[in-house]
Amino acid sequence: MSNAGANGSDSFSDPVTAQQNFAAQYDVETPSESASSYARIMHEHTKKQLSTATSSARRRSLGATGSSNSTATISSTGSSLSPSS
Repeated sequence: MSNAGANGSDSFSDPVTAQQNFAAQYDVETPSESASSYARIMHEHTKKQLSTATSSARRRSLGATGSSNSTATISSTGSSLSPSS
């Protein structure tokens, strides 16, 4: 049985591959700096994930209520926008 992924390459879950990737990206001679760098990267990643989840939840909640203060309707002439109530 192989650890090959869908594209035929080794899976990232392979411990040797993970160790090689880590060593290529972080200086193993300065573990505290490497840990700090990794923590900053993960913090930014987490902030992006939270922002994406918050935006998605807002869109879903606005869609569930069927209206929003920011929606607009097209007037009967079709040439101008007027805010809906």
